[in-house]
Amino acid sequence: MNSLRTGSRHSGVTLLETMLAVAMLSLLFASANSILSYSRRETEKGFWIQQGITQLRNGTRAITDMLKKTSYPSTIVRDSGGNETVTSFKEKREYDISGRLRKMEINDSEAFDMHTISDGNMIRPSFQTQTIMYFPACEPEKDLDTGYTAGVINWVELVLKPSSHYSTSGLGSLFIIEREKTYDTRGSSDRVYGLTDEFNPTLPIKRSREIISDVNTVEVNTFEIEELRGVVVTKDGDKYPVANKRILVSMNITVSHPKDNKIWLSDQCSVINNVQVVKFAGGEYLELLQVYSSGAGGSALVKYNSSDLNVSVGSSIGTYRVTAIYSDSIGMKEPGSEVERLLVKRPD
Repeated sequence: MNSLRTGSRHSGVTLLETMLAVAMLSLLFASANSILSYSRRETEKGFWIQQGITQLRNGTRAITDMLKKTSYPSTIVRDSGGNETVTSFKEKREYDISGRLRKMEINDSEAFDMHTISDGNMIRPSFQTQTIMYFPACEPEKDLDTGYTAGVINWVELVLKPSSHYSTSGLGSLFIIEREKTYDTRGSSDRVYGLTDEFNPTLPIKRSREIISDVNTVEVNTFEIEELRGVVVTKDGDKYPVANKRILVSMNITVSHPKDNKIWLSDQCSVINNVQVVKFAGGEYLELLQVYSSGAGGSALVKYNSSDLNVSVGSSIGTYRVTAIYSDSIGMKEPGSEVERLLVKRPD
């Protein structure tokens, strides 16, 4: 009897082959992860661009709508005979019995003019809240034969605040803040022409809304042209014109991606204003221009208002003292405070 022998061949995987397989899988997964991460970043940038376009369009439209409502306080008086007179804060007119303009007084008070940072200065976000402009949008006071209604002043303030990620991006958020106040001039012979109320930032806030985020810069320009306000005819028959300034307010807003400053968008709005314009400095303006070196012995270049300052640890900037210099920011504290505020250098 012939016996059959069956031989078995043992197969196996060596350690080297396992390491090669693991290495190849690692490379494959790393490549896939890199592609997925890149795709995710690009998708996020696409969403940001879409959001930025929408915010700029809606934000500039909201600012335009508010600017169109600018107006001075006024009083409408109507007696039982149906005679109606209108008095404005900015001017007082006197007519003769025939309706001819005999006298016009112009109120030189700036209480209800628009106050704004103008002259084309670039306003950049800081750790401080900055007022870009404020102006009144008024409803007239009505003293009619049918009853009395107090006038309403809606103070509108455009404010640039540091964003939630300001410490890493140096960007800000633009807000519209509204405050409301009523006025009653029945006890004054000049009625609303003698009103002395001014903008008061301590008034309760009626409404506050963020209109644009990731703000890089805000630029405000004003342009003016004279137009005829009226022609006064004296009793002697002499005529003299009274001029009025029409103001064009133009605002340009730029936003940029918080993680990629090469991606930026901008939009502009321009409106013929209904009130005069007063320019103001806007308080302390701080911007970190350059960091020469960081650490305890570091130094940096800072713009303070209109001056460039070289600062180091211990230097004073306005009411603040420099406490630290980092690679892309400087720390500052006010005397008596332990809160360190960062002034961030924008990537560009």
